[in-house]
Amino acid sequence: MSYPVYLGLTEKDFELIEAAKYTFNQLFLPGVHEVAAALRTTSGEGFCGIHIEADVGFADVCGEVAAICHMVAHGHRDLDTIVALRGNSKQTYRILAPCGRCREVIKDFSRNAWVIVGDMEKPQKMKILDLLPLR
Repeated sequence: MSYPVYLGLTEKDFELIEAAKYTFNQLFLPGVHEVAAALRTTSGEGFCGIHIEADVGFADVCGEVAAICHMVAHGHRDLDTIVALRGNSKQTYRILAPCGRCREVIKDFSRNAWVIVGDMEKPQKMKILDLLPLR
C-alpha cells in the first residue's frame, strides 16, 4: 500500500496562507462568510474567494470554488496550489481540507494541483489526487 507524499511549503505557499487570512479578515461575517481560500496559478497569479453560506445547505458556495471562479473570471485555468481556512472574529485560523465537491472541482482544473492541508503550526502539501479516494 502506498501513502500520500507530503512536501514542505515554499515561501509562495506561505504567502497563499497569508492571502487567505487577509481575505477572511476583510470579508468575515458570522454565519455567512466564515471560510476564505487563496490559490496560485502555474503562471504565478493569485486569486482569493470567500465562502457564501445559504439557508439551504446544498446551495452554499465553498471558499475554494469562489477562488476558482475568481481565477476563471480573470482568464486563467492553470490551478497550481490552493488553501482554505476557517477563522473567527479573534483572528484565530485553522486550515481546512477541501470537501468532496471541492476536491472534484480542483481535480477538474488540474490533476496535478497541490492542496495545503494540516494545521497552522505545521501546514503540508498534498496532490489533489491523493485526496480523492477511489478515483
